Amino acid sequence: MPIQALSPTRVDLVGGTLDIAPMTQILTHKKTVNFGISLFAGVTIRKSPGTFVIRSIDQNIDIEGNWRDICSAGRLPLLEKILAHFWHPELPPISIEVQARSPAGAGLGGSSCLGIAFASGLIRGRAELGMPLDLTEKELVQHVQDLETAVIRVPTGCQDYWGGLRGGINIISYPPGGVEVETLRKVGNEQLSDMLLLCYSGVSRASGTNNWAIFKKAFDGDQHTLNILGDIGKLSDGVAIAVKNHDWTEAFRLSAAEWRLRTKLWSDIETVETKALTAAALKAGASFARICGAGGGGVMAVFAPRERHVSVKQALESTGGSILNGEVCFSPTEVKGSLV
Repeated sequence: MPIQALSPTRVDLVGGTLDIAPMTQILTHKKTVNFGISLFAGVTIRKSPGTFVIRSIDQNIDIEGNWRDICSAGRLPLLEKILAHFWHPELPPISIEVQARSPAGAGLGGSSCLGIAFASGLIRGRAELGMPLDLTEKELVQHVQDLETAVIRVPTGCQDYWGGLRGGINIISYPPGGVEVETLRKVGNEQLSDMLLLCYSGVSRASGTNNWAIFKKAFDGDQHTLNILGDIGKLSDGVAIAVKNHDWTEAFRLSAAEWRLRTKLWSDIETVETKALTAAALKAGASFARICGAGGGGVMAVFAPRERHVSVKQALESTGGSILNGEVCFSPTEVKGSLV
């Protein structure tokens, strides 16, 4: 059986953008709260008889070649960089197949979570072949984050990687000198699972670019931006407390307040489509809806009582949305199988 690695993607509730270092050190209040969802990023790794192969099912791209060629092909740059960093030219060739269940530009951290899955699978393979690479969780996250930053060439936050690695509900804090992550599992959080619906608006977004614009304004000393980020930080503290107390009514109330502040940072974070979907969901009985991704993605997290799910789904679909088959995932990245 080949090596198979699955990482959950994530929905952010509060505190996106605050996870971008060194933004983490210029604000007094700063936390990020997210939770894993079952729109997995998956990687399958097999021994290859001759050459290296990387196949992206989502992008319909296949590349093949020797070690030097595969690591510099330039067609799947993040995957190429991860392979070059976590594998080794003295190890045997492998065939890699990757697939993500979340739409491109969804705002669910899909590429980052795929990076965690791929790196985790490669680490498993190295250990089996006698060339182990021992990394702590924090080191693994930092390595993958650095590689993705090199590809997209804008500062990246860390929350996506932790959502992919840990699953569950993550409360991420940023003390001087590092990152601290508290992960909550299923017990006491059944209400979150019961309420969640995921809806794709049909419009992909690149939220990383929006994040970079805010990052630059903050370090240019724009006081309006800094004030809003400070208020978002205070709300993130409140959401973290509410989540720990399993008080999802309060968590959603504060997350909604954070979202209203976030719309003041990006005039285009909401689209015509997402505004219409939000209005339709609330009219049909949803309690709360927000776009995923700190800078606005294409997927919306909608929270509604279980008895309202049918009517809310119908309202979303009649407004042009597509319901995604994903739910809260409390399990971490799973790696199974073998190369030997």
